[in-house]
Amino acid sequence: MATILEVAKKAGVSKATVSRVLSGSGYVSEEKRALVEKAIAETGYRPNLLARSLATNTTQTLGLVVTNTLYSGNYFSELMAQSARIMEANGRQLILADGKHTAEEERAAIQFLLDLRCDGVIIYPRFLSIAEMDEIVSQHRQPILVINRRLRLNDSYCIFSDQHAAGSAAVAHLIARGHRDIAFITGSLDSPTGLERLSGYKSALAQQGIAVNEALIVEGKWHA
Repeated sequence: MATILEVAKKAGVSKATVSRVLSGSGYVSEEKRALVEKAIAETGYRPNLLARSLATNTTQTLGLVVTNTLYSGNYFSELMAQSARIMEANGRQLILADGKHTAEEERAAIQFLLDLRCDGVIIYPRFLSIAEMDEIVSQHRQPILVINRRLRLNDSYCIFSDQHAAGSAAVAHLIARGHRDIAFITGSLDSPTGLERLSGYKSALAQQGIAVNEALIVEGKWHA
């Protein structure tokens, strides 16, 4: 395998010049850049990514943690596809880690990506509690962005929707149109998103003095 020194000799430049070309930092004339790129192609040189990441303190990668029970849903497949497209457009790599089936496994997936020195980690949590995610975000230097959960201590590191308010608004709209027997499909009852929406549903009924009919609450199959 070719070394950076061999590339430098073939191009007739210094190792430092080759390093600047590889890292994209520092000034290199177009003439020398062309010589280095030609030498890289001719020698088949491949940079040591670990060494480069240690030197530049960046890996040009972002990690994404999603539990595998969510992969097949339209929303989550689009989430992953758009994440990959944006990363590709910016010359970076997306690394997907499986959060699997427990909070411990979600935590392990996050740590795996951090150990790979990803520049940042995005997590769509399924099992970790708000307190656990706040702890993880606070303890690590690399930024960790949480989707669909509202963190208490690190609110600048999360993106979320008010699911309770959304559920309540939907039911209030139907009540305003004269409906009273309003059914609700919950999704999985261990889903924080589903539970928040169910809470909003019940609150809207209570505000209008309508008793909750448990027969109209049906558990669905989606997980979020």
